[in-house]
Amino acid sequence: MRSLAAVFFVVLAAALAAGAASARFVDPPDADVPAGTHPAQIGRFAVLVYSMNRGSKLKYVSVSDSVVRRAHQGGVRYSMVVTAADGASGATAQYQVLVWGIPGTYQWMLLEFKKIN
Repeated sequence: MRSLAAVFFVVLAAALAAGAASARFVDPPDADVPAGTHPAQIGRFAVLVYSMNRGSKLKYVSVSDSVVRRAHQGGVRYSMVVTAADGASGATAQYQVLVWGIPGTYQWMLLEFKKIN
């Protein structure tokens, strides 16, 4: 379990470093998700954590069917369908993903990542 936590923090540090060089996204006032969290960001996080943990070479493609469940054990649960491509063959597949996190913090966990097609 420690190695998964170490991978998580390395991924988080890399994501923060990459995000520091990019333009800041401004949330629309009527956003359906908590400020600073967007389905595409969470989908990329899920694919990256899964790939690093399993040694696979998946690449994020898109997110569909994103559902936000607010106020779950001090954080927010995000349930979504993520499309990812295999790095070697380029074949795409869809995955049911469940991520829990606290917006505005470094506390994020990938709870579920399973192939659905």
